[in-house]
Amino acid sequence: MNIENKYNKKLNMIMVNKEKCTGCGICKSICPESCIRIIDLKSSINYKYCTTCTQCIAVCPYLALSWDNNMPVPFNNENLPNSHQIDELLKQRRTTRKFKKERLNRSLVEEIVQYAIYAPTHNFKLRAIIVDDAQILNQIDKTVFLYNNKIYHYLYKPRFIYSLIKLLAPFYEDEYLKAKPKLESSMNIGRAYESMPPVIIFIVGDKRVPLSQESAQYAIYNVNLYAMTKGLGCRILVGNQMFLNKDKTIRKIIKLSKNEKIFATIGMGYPDVEFKNKVTGKKIHMQWNDQK
Repeated sequence: MNIENKYNKKLNMIMVNKEKCTGCGICKSICPESCIRIIDLKSSINYKYCTTCTQCIAVCPYLALSWDNNMPVPFNNENLPNSHQIDELLKQRRTTRKFKKERLNRSLVEEIVQYAIYAPTHNFKLRAIIVDDAQILNQIDKTVFLYNNKIYHYLYKPRFIYSLIKLLAPFYEDEYLKAKPKLESSMNIGRAYESMPPVIIFIVGDKRVPLSQESAQYAIYNVNLYAMTKGLGCRILVGNQMFLNKDKTIRKIIKLSKNEKIFATIGMGYPDVEFKNKVTGKKIHMQWNDQK
């Protein structure tokens, strides 16, 4: 079996099985990076430009391309959910803020997090940092609470700040007032989280890669939806990651490299509250543009 592997001996790449490849060119026609050529009636990949989107693997009718020699599996459309099942899944998705203290099995968490890799992405080297250690979780809580405390005492305790916002930035008044009770609740309990998730997952990557923030949000949503199918609840912690990215202690604990940044954060665990009803009647504003 003649398989290309000269560019990267450690693999983590798309492989071409020369015995199965017919040189039909379907993979070449779909490649968004135009890095596939047909040479001697066989597909050849220029790995310098390949982003590993794996479109070629998914489209090949001869199963001649694979990821690290892991053979692709044809789709089984009978397993696809119907529109009623998707409706049920999406409308049951709620933010979980109260978690049971039950520890999650690591193999289950790994299974769920793996689905982040199937999300649309521009940063193909995102990675997941999974935290379930009680001491690290407690340190995360302390760090976020510290920042909450500073914000509350500098921006909410002095009464004149609200007057300044109404005068100089009235557009932000509503957001300012919405945050106040959340911060006051945090101050009252002395913690950032009233109910700490048993697992926190960070999607991190090189901050120099464009569109990493957007890519990470797609990835974290895949994790969120698949976690639901396993009976877990999730809380996307987008507001906390800006504090954690700045904190040297946290960066050291979770082993972020110099150029890495947290782009998405989600808490996960068994929900302590059972949601029973689908909300109906909410609609997003839609606008059709017709050129006349």
